[in-house]
Amino acid sequence: MEKVPKSKKVFVIIRNVFLTILILLVLFIVGIFVFDKICDAQEWDKLKEAGYVNTVSVGSHNLNVCIKGNTNTSCTVVSVAGLKSMANVIDMENVTDKLRYKFKDKYRFAFVDRSGYGLSDDTHEEQTVEQVVSDYRTALKNSGVKAPYILAAHSFGGVYSSFWQQKYPDEIKAVIYFDPTQIGNLNNSDEEMKNRHANFGMNMNVIFSKLGADRPFFNSSEYTVDLKTPKQKEYADMMWHRCPMTWAACSEENNYYENVRKTTEALVPNKIPKLYIDAQAYTLEDVREKVAYSKMIAQQSGSDMSELL
Repeated sequence: MEKVPKSKKVFVIIRNVFLTILILLVLFIVGIFVFDKICDAQEWDKLKEAGYVNTVSVGSHNLNVCIKGNTNTSCTVVSVAGLKSMANVIDMENVTDKLRYKFKDKYRFAFVDRSGYGLSDDTHEEQTVEQVVSDYRTALKNSGVKAPYILAAHSFGGVYSSFWQQKYPDEIKAVIYFDPTQIGNLNNSDEEMKNRHANFGMNMNVIFSKLGADRPFFNSSEYTVDLKTPKQKEYADMMWHRCPMTWAACSEENNYYENVRKTTEALVPNKIPKLYIDAQAYTLEDVREKVAYSKMIAQQSGSDMSELL
């Protein structure tokens, strides 16, 4: 019997160990993926039962439009979320519940999850400001929610809202800005955000998230506002667990600079009422600086804010 060389034995052992590890790794990834999909299905049913699920088509995919308040009124407040706000309806629920009580359900509240957000489908479509606004308008129309709207914009949602009210002023009754992203003030930090999602690390994060591998480690409390009840926290976790990183959300970051630039260039005077609320001013100098900036934006957009400021 021919003797097997020692070097060949070592090679066979290393190969077998490598293949074993590879097989175990594949089985582990498949197991996590299947577990994540099972959890997604169960959580979807719970969210649907709780009244958060209402998906409508915007062409190539579906967006979720959660409607709260008086469904028979013509006064609709549309919540326009900031970047990566995957549980916007939960984050804003306490605010809208108080408003509904104060105004005795005079208003209807519509929470549209953008592509790749919350309960909406992900997409590889470029998330330009034109595309995002078009999706909002189509989703609302297909949900039976007709204009005019009052836009309640938070953070980067202010950019989309400003573009929306400039391009389609007949659809907008008023705009309320909550700590909006500054426009008309582009700088190098904005430029650095271009093409961020095109790098290998960002793509791997999305793939990692799509596989469900971050489910055991992800905590939505790091990304959401203080929630009122454990049930709200549970629902927020469900929305975030669907996919904390998506292609559409990365595309929004990639188009950050261009979307701000386009919105800034689109600003022309109009008579749509606008209210700016800033919760980030801590000193008198902060307040003065913010007021001066708000006046400048008001002048650019043609609003008279003297009484508000």
